[in-house]
Amino acid sequence: MPNDDVQLEKIAYVLASEHRKNIILFLDNEYHTPKEIGKAINVKTNHISNLLSQLRKIDLIYCATPDLRKGRLYSLTEEGEKVLHYIKTHEEKLKKYNPYIIFFQN
Repeated sequence: MPNDDVQLEKIAYVLASEHRKNIILFLDNEYHTPKEIGKAINVKTNHISNLLSQLRKIDLIYCATPDLRKGRLYSLTEEGEKVLHYIKTHEEKLKKYNPYIIFFQN
């Protein structure tokens, strides 16, 4: 169980959007470009940029190559790893109540 209100708010924020949740799941211990993320979760790149910005603002992901204009690589922060762990831990329960949730297997 998450250990503070801030972490609970971050989990709730991610779970409120299938796209945000799928980005967290896709970035599981890996680096990916916005184009790769968009292709994997079937979302256009311009929308992916907005989603990545939202997740960066709440410290769930970071850009490992901020000086690049194209081909930036994103990964999870420590907080993002905690949210990922929560989602994976509760994966079966989440699937039971919402069969349309996509879970990536890395």
